[in-house]
Amino acid sequence: MTTKKPTTQLSDLKLENFQHPDQFGNWLGYRLIRVDREAKCVEVELQIRKDHLSPAGRVHGGVVSAFFDYSFGAAVFTTLGPSDFCSTVELKVNYLRPIELGDRLVAKTQIVFRGKRLCVLHGFVYRNEEKDPVTMATATFHVGTAKK
Repeated sequence: MTTKKPTTQLSDLKLENFQHPDQFGNWLGYRLIRVDREAKCVEVELQIRKDHLSPAGRVHGGVVSAFFDYSFGAAVFTTLGPSDFCSTVELKVNYLRPIELGDRLVAKTQIVFRGKRLCVLHGFVYRNEEKDPVTMATATFHVGTAKK
């Protein structure tokens, strides 16, 4: 059995419906570390900056939510055909520990179920290579095929 090497580029998946530049992602600052189409999982990193912080001086929950949303979407991409598309239906995040300025986060997300139209995922975010996660989340995505 031949195993394909995981990639770090979503463009390698050749998805026709995802060609628009990700300006929000560029601002947020996440970076894809690993895409494994066979295992249906991804790893993404984010370095926490000052503009990610809430007025309380900890990372804003919306930053973590957006980080998960991108990471989950990238995992769904591993199952899409060239003309397929996906969108978030539901996202639930549990914030387990505070995240601080300068922390390096790694999201590890994976598909739990992939049906014809729905995809269910779970994931964890780890801080500074710690063993225990600082957040966890689940998500449901709608999957479809664009009509030509």
